[in-house]
Amino acid sequence: MATPLQTLALQMFGVSTGFVTAGAITALSYSTVPIFLEHPNEVSLDHLRALFSSGSHIFPQLATAASTAFGILAYNAPTDSSLRFQYILAAAGSIGIAPFTFLVMKPTNMTLKEIGEEGKEGIKRSGGEQRVKELLQSFKIMNAIRGGILASGAAVGLKAALSP
Repeated sequence: MATPLQTLALQMFGVSTGFVTAGAITALSYSTVPIFLEHPNEVSLDHLRALFSSGSHIFPQLATAASTAFGILAYNAPTDSSLRFQYILAAAGSIGIAPFTFLVMKPTNMTLKEIGEEGKEGIKRSGGEQRVKELLQSFKIMNAIRGGILASGAAVGLKAALSP
């Protein structure tokens, strides 16, 4: 059983990590991708590959950390309380970005990555500049949804943390 101080630390860590990570993911959709759309596709795809690489080294780990904190809180919550269920939902929402990324986003991400690796030939092969812009728009929307999934986990965790 966790002490009150440990519980508070886990609550603060899970909620803050969840919301900050969700905000960073969502900011990419509303700040970075629109900039990509204004530049030539070859340049944008180079930057997007770098974004994929750096994002894959931080966002999954942060989502896992938030989910773990909520999981520990669920484990320590009374078995017959709705608090346990809320923390389980928070944990699932926080780690929910992983299956969404692999099942929903991966085809678009891999296509963009492959086109970027091939440069101008990849852009031509994919159907041209407009097709790349459409893929970037799809990425933008799916990435915003992914941020929303994580934010919903953090919001449920916050609700649970504020429960009496």
